[in-house]
Amino acid sequence: MYLRKAFLSVLTATVGILAASTAVGQEYPKNDKPINIIVPFAPGGASDILARLIGQKLSEAWGTNVIVQNKPGGDMVIALQQVARSDKDGYTIGLTTSSFALNKVAKKDFPMDPVTDFAFIGLIGQSPYLLSVNADSKYKTFKELENASREKNSNFSYASCCFGTYFSAEMIKSVTKLDGVHIPYKGSTPALNAILGKDVEYIIDTTTASKSFINSGKIRPLMVTTRKRSNALPDVPSLNDAGIPGDFDIGVWYGFTFPAGTPTEIVKKANSTLNKILAMPDVKAKIEGFDIEVTPSTPEKMSERVSKDLQMYTSATKSAKLNFGQ
Repeated sequence: MYLRKAFLSVLTATVGILAASTAVGQEYPKNDKPINIIVPFAPGGASDILARLIGQKLSEAWGTNVIVQNKPGGDMVIALQQVARSDKDGYTIGLTTSSFALNKVAKKDFPMDPVTDFAFIGLIGQSPYLLSVNADSKYKTFKELENASREKNSNFSYASCCFGTYFSAEMIKSVTKLDGVHIPYKGSTPALNAILGKDVEYIIDTTTASKSFINSGKIRPLMVTTRKRSNALPDVPSLNDAGIPGDFDIGVWYGFTFPAGTPTEIVKKANSTLNKILAMPDVKAKIEGFDIEVTPSTPEKMSERVSKDLQMYTSATKSAKLNFGQ
């Protein structure tokens, strides 16, 4: 009799929790409460562009205000700590990238766990990074850049917008004779301004942020950071074309996340809406126009991707004997 009562008690509690979760999902989002999308980079970069494009569509789909906030700095820590510490009600969304998993590997004092501190909504898309020089540079190929960087007193330096581009540069440097002092910037816009102003010799950044400067003839791409060429930039050599040894293949993905503990029904609703937006022809065309392959996913698949990235970055960092100075 006792066991039967205990079982019924647990069953009743479970049904109550499920009913409450469903009710929360049905009520979300409330029209009078704005949704904030926190972007960990400065305005103008790929993350910012995606957040504003999808944020507008979310606003139309849900009939509520969507506000994009740029919180650059701290290698994404400032922005994503705000997300992780926010109320678990679905009204704060973080735009994250593959660089976030790398931060955990590269920074010993990184204050968050990319897997357990977040409730993933879904992936948006992915693309390669791009190594470029100023259009006035005398270097026309990666090999010319590599050889020049070895000259005594060359004082070569390079710009990066985030840990992902930094990691790409250091991986390439570890298997070639390319040299260059790392100059970090808080986003693509200031990093690209550095190469435009000839403050650095080369830059690794996203194809999204770089493309308009390529089209306008202000920067010259020398190589993508993947083993295959980019469909959007078919004339730009790949790692294999440039003779870069090894089997690493580096790119960036973008996705949305809530703080851990956000009700499952809210996560499911956000994922369903995100995937519907990504399937819209105008949205898909705009994203692909920036050389980002649209890759919608389930929350579970995004979580798997983060876990796999952590393993990949840990293994690559050890095998290349990289020291990030953290």
